[in-house]
Amino acid sequence: MIQIIHPVTHVDDPEKDRISYEPQCTCCPVGRSGHRIIVTDDSLYSLGGFNPVLTGYMTTVNARGHPLFKELWRFNLSTRKWHLLDDFYSVPPTIASHTIAKVGRWLFLFGGTAIPFGETPTSALYRYDLQSSKHPASGDRCDCDGHAIRGDEVAHVRISNHWHLIPVAGDIPEERYGHTMTMSFPYVYIVGGTSGYIYNSEVFRLDLSGPMGKWTKLSSDSDPRQPVGRYRHETAFDGKKLYVFGGGTERDAFSLVNIHTFDISTCEWGTLKTLPDPQHGHPKSRKCHSCCQYKNDVFLVGGVSGTSATNEMTLYDDIWKFSLTNATWFKYFTALSVPLYFHSADFLPSKGCIIIFGGVTSYNGDVVRTKRILSVRVAVGNLLELAWDVVCDFIKDRWNEIDMNELGIPLSLQTKVCL
Repeated sequence: MIQIIHPVTHVDDPEKDRISYEPQCTCCPVGRSGHRIIVTDDSLYSLGGFNPVLTGYMTTVNARGHPLFKELWRFNLSTRKWHLLDDFYSVPPTIASHTIAKVGRWLFLFGGTAIPFGETPTSALYRYDLQSSKHPASGDRCDCDGHAIRGDEVAHVRISNHWHLIPVAGDIPEERYGHTMTMSFPYVYIVGGTSGYIYNSEVFRLDLSGPMGKWTKLSSDSDPRQPVGRYRHETAFDGKKLYVFGGGTERDAFSLVNIHTFDISTCEWGTLKTLPDPQHGHPKSRKCHSCCQYKNDVFLVGGVSGTSATNEMTLYDDIWKFSLTNATWFKYFTALSVPLYFHSADFLPSKGCIIIFGGVTSYNGDVVRTKRILSVRVAVGNLLELAWDVVCDFIKDRWNEIDMNELGIPLSLQTKVCL
């Protein structure tokens, strides 16, 4: 049910299964937390992240004296190879606890923080052309300080060959990180987050249907049912309501027994009482977990409660499914090999898998940021895709030696190798 996906460049390394595995190479990203990923049928895209202990990593980590990864990587799920698409001088600066979403060829980035955390959050919205990312990174320096561009300032701001700030107007949210972003094009919904000092549970909607994005604040601070402000929660959407899962503050983690909901039509908060797993009850309160939605099911993985400030942290390795249809929790018998939090995950329908990359864990008493890619099968995948996985496992790094036409591999699959 759970598989480690090894980059082909390190598949023969006997140390590759160690959770703290960190080869000194430039062919793949190093272990990180606070990044975000999205997954398509062919690729995993990872943007940003943080690792405070890798002082020996001599590419972007020391470029400005801090280990914040201003990088956009793509992992080809067929060839199992990483490719650096954009680097330090063109990636926007606020790429920790940000949010990303994909629509067509476009990758959208909203919010996030640089270092020091909480001193440099943003409310800027960027757009990135994934088709242009097939070309090498330009090396152009980012000439933007990360503030939101209002419509009366400039119509379009060019950051590099790929990144652009989207002009916006209306009720522009305050700078934040640790929020959630839900894309239901042409609308974008933002829930919660923190400035670094103040936590909120505000709900904003951005309309991207026109030449200029328009923000509207949907929630009301006077709503008595509005939940306590939080960050590093997760959000699901059924077309009518937003569902908020967990989250917390620096010290607290919030319950998953009752789920806060926000109706986008009435702009009112509500509470959904959930039904427990008959054997395992409800998931424990947590933050910094991941949730992936597939149709009306939400898959929750890992997380943490407590704070390192008092050494009272509980790390989670469990995997749960929540049904938006009947509000019932189900706990999987399989768990991660180690607890994980501050990781990022996305669901790949064609394979029926949750794909997880990175995160923080505990290993031999030390705090470790991992570079593992995990595949967790929780649904039935496409038979063709499952067969293709077997072919990829067999070929490994010998694609240049293989005549795919002779093997009868469909062109639709051959294009996955050529990305």
